[in-house]
Amino acid sequence: MQTLPRGDRNIKAFYCVLFDQNGMLSKLDGTIYFFGDDGSIVEYEPDMANYCTVLGEAAIADTQAIMDKIRGGAAAIACSRLQEVA
Repeated sequence: MQTLPRGDRNIKAFYCVLFDQNGMLSKLDGTIYFFGDDGSIVEYEPDMANYCTVLGEAAIADTQAIMDKIRGGAAAIACSRLQEVA
C-alpha cells in the first residue's frame, strides 16, 4: 500500500488581467505565476504590478456563477427581485 502525496490546501487562484491578457494568478512554492487563458505560464515579477488588475478569487467567483445559473441566470434574478419604492 502506498501513501498518497498530500497537496497544499491553502493554494488560492485569482482572476486577473495582466498586460491586456486574461488569466489567473496563483502562488506555488513561494513564486507567483500568471496562467494565461491561452495556455501561457509567466512568472510574476514585482515590476508587473502596474499592469496587473486582480479581479477576485476564482473559487468565490465560480461558486457565485454556478448559483446564478441554478437560479435561472442574470435575467431571471433581475426580474424576480421585489421592486420596492423607498
